Amino acid sequence: MGDWFGGSAGGPGLRLSNGAAAVFLDVLAPAACELARTGFERGFALLVCNSRIGSGNDGFDLDELPWSAEWADERAFLLQVIELARARFGWELLSYEPPFVDVYLVEYERLVRDYRPPVGPVEPARMWDPAPEDAAFVRCPRHGLFLGDYTDCRLCL
Repeated sequence: MGDWFGGSAGGPGLRLSNGAAAVFLDVLAPAACELARTGFERGFALLVCNSRIGSGNDGFDLDELPWSAEWADERAFLLQVIELARARFGWELLSYEPPFVDVYLVEYERLVRDYRPPVGPVEPARMWDPAPEDAAFVRCPRHGLFLGDYTDCRLCL
């Protein structure tokens, strides 16, 4: 089985093995948590931190994110997260050297840059809580990531 990170259902995307998806999210998480300020941004950071059910991930389409009328700013945030991850922000916190992730980040950046959200209302991704508890935003003292729904850090596992 693999994981899918796409622009929209049926459109182009990034198919990764479970292990590759975990690496991809591991490098996005520090950047997302560092940059997140608005509700959308903090929700995306939580999505990245929480995406680890069992030993695999489920991936998500960009269409599953709850884009607002400010979608251009929200997309710019995702591009900033990718840029910061490509600059290897937080990689020193990893217990491994992330293989092939530069290729994943370049492809995901292209998907995000080309993405336009749907015009109608979006049903948020299954893990996107529109009103997360403040406890979800407590940060791991070692890695600085949001602890999220699982109340533990994805990098401490």
